Amino acid sequence: MISPTVPPPAEDRPTATATPEPAPHAAPEAAAALAGLDHALLDVRRLVNRPGYRRRLLGPLGRRIELSTVRVLHAVDQAPRPPSIGEVAATLTIDPSTASRLVDQRVNDGLLERSPDPVDRRRAVLTLTAAGRALLEEVAASRRRMLAEVTDGWTSEEQDQLELLLVRLVDGFRRLEETDRG
Repeated sequence: MISPTVPPPAEDRPTATATPEPAPHAAPEAAAALAGLDHALLDVRRLVNRPGYRRRLLGPLGRRIELSTVRVLHAVDQAPRPPSIGEVAATLTIDPSTASRLVDQRVNDGLLERSPDPVDRRRAVLTLTAAGRALLEEVAASRRRMLAEVTDGWTSEEQDQLELLLVRLVDGFRRLEETDRG
């Protein structure tokens, strides 16, 4: 078990905004746990980028769907307000010209709608069409079926614990990103 560390008094804490390095005096168990977490995250990323994952996720939909389509639709759906192409590009960390091509294709496919921003008519915003929303729902159902298969034999408490810890991990990464922007 990893023992908690007590932070130094506020006056002894560094005030620099640089990214902190792992403490050189960290317990070996903590270093091993972090290394294990790092490897697990890399493995998950590699697995979900493999063609087999895509086939298993998108194959049951019965039509050819690119993962980039799902990512663009998801970025539009998760935005706090209808996003612009530039905001979709930033969310997906891709070049704006690439985002523009992807959005144009999804508009032509009838999955997205582009309309003038009601606040700034010079700007276009994106919304899902009924077909785009239906596709996202199909993909989410397919992903949940895969998760059910992967976690077969897990208790609901184990699934809840994993969700809680992943949410905390994502929140931590978001805080780092905000710090880097700040």
